[in-house]
Amino acid sequence: MLVTAASESDGDADDAGGAPTPEAVHRVADDIGAALGADTVVKHGITAREYVAELAPLLDCVVCLADDTDALASFADLDPQLPLVAYGEATSVSPVSSVVRPDDGIDALVARVADRIERNRERNRLDEANTKLTALNTYTRAITACESREEVVDRVVGAVTEALAYDRCVLAFVEGGELVPYGNLLPDEEAVRLDVGEGVAGRTYVTGESMVVDDYDSHPAHHRESPYITSVASVAVGEYGVLQVTTPDEAAFDERDVEFLEIVAAHAAEALARLERETALRSERDRLYAFFERLPAPTVYVESACGEPPVVREANAAYERSFPDAPVGVPVDEAFPTDVERRLFGESIRADDPVSATVRRPTADAADAELTVTLVPVRTTGVEAAGFGVYVDEVALP
Repeated sequence: MLVTAASESDGDADDAGGAPTPEAVHRVADDIGAALGADTVVKHGITAREYVAELAPLLDCVVCLADDTDALASFADLDPQLPLVAYGEATSVSPVSSVVRPDDGIDALVARVADRIERNRERNRLDEANTKLTALNTYTRAITACESREEVVDRVVGAVTEALAYDRCVLAFVEGGELVPYGNLLPDEEAVRLDVGEGVAGRTYVTGESMVVDDYDSHPAHHRESPYITSVASVAVGEYGVLQVTTPDEAAFDERDVEFLEIVAAHAAEALARLERETALRSERDRLYAFFERLPAPTVYVESACGEPPVVREANAAYERSFPDAPVGVPVDEAFPTDVERRLFGESIRADDPVSATVRRPTADAADAELTVTLVPVRTTGVEAAGFGVYVDEVALP
């Protein structure tokens, strides 16, 4: 905090045209510093203005003992965001943050300075939070779109260390009853594994509750010695693991830090859940494809994407034997010779349950065969609707 007079004074108030003496300025600075527990610096005249011009981002407040509005404006112009409190008989609050009359006493000045500092800090915190949220938005969209767990780790680390500007980030996944760390790790941390339930990470995972640790060494969940860990912010990543940031500094994190981490963790959990679902669907699809190829009955695979008309994507060997020139890659409206088939594949592909119909059409063995066609809808990744069409007759499947 800077305490100053707007003009130079040589110690004689009368010679300085009523300006406070250096001794008076120092007394005010000492009183403010003692009351607020703050570091104060006393500068005068042009030296004070140069000091503010160079170091404004490091100052909490400027207290100016002056009545001259023009002199006060010279400080306000240097940094409009820096709180400027006038202690004098200035008749207008503009261009300063606040005016305290000397008759109100030093206690009133201290209270006003404390209020302006807290308001400015809260505004700065909000500005910082908005900046982080804006930067985080790009990363969270990228996290949600990840195609692998490794990519989730990379994107989460990027969000935490770049968008949120934390130095150290660990994303631990549950593997075989242990929490296994990944991400921007501390030296030798690759080998550190915890049983589920151990340490701050284990407690966070088991309870699902976020934690802020100000002094890791004295915390009940302290599990290991590390010169790099004093403060910890820890949040759960759904059922998959834990996201933590750490620092050697004491009491470095608060609830706002936790809120940011929870946003990242929620998107990571969503991405991991989606990847899990897609893996299961791919596995199911692969089993269906294997069955599809081995099936002795003629079978086609049809799918529709992004609202487009259904298209025949594949036909098994039995279909190609029964119906030469299989229409792979052709929309169902053109792929099948009968209205029954076209309606079945075009309208029932989005059904919840299998749908059957009877058709008559030529095959390789008969000029006019009666067949039962059953459309079996399936769910598959990245496709709006899909299904297998199975053709059977009494001869093919007695």
